[in-house]
Amino acid sequence: MTARTYPLNALRAFETSARHLSFVRAADELFVTPAAISHQVKRLETYLGVRLFRRLPNGLLLTEAAQRLLADLVEVFRQLDAAVGRIRESRTRGVITLSVAPMFAVKWLLPRLHSFGARHPDIDVRLSSSIEVVDLQRDGFDAAVRVGRGRYAGLETVKLFDETVTPLCSPHLLRGAPLRKPDDLQRFVLLHDDSMKHDPRAPTWTTWLQSAGATQVKASRGPRFNQPDHALQAAIDGAGVVLGWRYLAGDDIAAGRLIQPFELELPLRSAFHFVTPGSAARLPKVNAFREWMALELERAGAA
Repeated sequence: MTARTYPLNALRAFETSARHLSFVRAADELFVTPAAISHQVKRLETYLGVRLFRRLPNGLLLTEAAQRLLADLVEVFRQLDAAVGRIRESRTRGVITLSVAPMFAVKWLLPRLHSFGARHPDIDVRLSSSIEVVDLQRDGFDAAVRVGRGRYAGLETVKLFDETVTPLCSPHLLRGAPLRKPDDLQRFVLLHDDSMKHDPRAPTWTTWLQSAGATQVKASRGPRFNQPDHALQAAIDGAGVVLGWRYLAGDDIAAGRLIQPFELELPLRSAFHFVTPGSAARLPKVNAFREWMALELERAGAA
């Protein structure tokens, strides 16, 4: 016999009735009818093969078997209530579980996460980084950061920031061959970020070169990457010039690892959004993380 075979509803009905010695008061506590309580108790008596109550004109009397069962059940339900309470409490404070794209984790979140810990030492962050879009409620996530148009069925969405693309490269790459005009890119390896390949309106090297008026650069050549942070890292390592995500590269530009040789930036048409399922949208820990992100974005001038 395993715990899964136990008639838990019947056991709860018995335990409540035994404490009150009344089906009516048990029904009030469990928000059901007295008839439903009586039915559950009879079911349990059949299951156990023993009689649990003697019906008296003014109430109920526990049999010897019922007294033994009640003594154990009180402790069992106390432990069960405590276990459920701990899980419910973790939904309001203590741990926040997040699903984020790897590019956002590496280029924005992880370099700043220490400041969230300093601001909220009572909240631990559990981070899952994957290119797969997860079901937040099914998989137990409190929130996620997604890249898209902001239309996510069943989720509350807060836009974090827009993104643009522009040529970026290591300053060491330009020591012997400066980039003064867009057509100078013909002398460099072009690095391609194909992460938005599914969106026909997302800018590519072809669209950027056309917008910049370049006519001598072959846009199709060069290595391709399926993640923006991989393409940016290749540029940092001096592999070529990437049409990179300007905001995500902000820290690298500020640190001098990358430079932006041209002012022209094209909108990505997708933005970063903080999304939450309705069940978690108002949790204090989720509000705390959302507010912290807003402060960090404001500090960076992107709010």
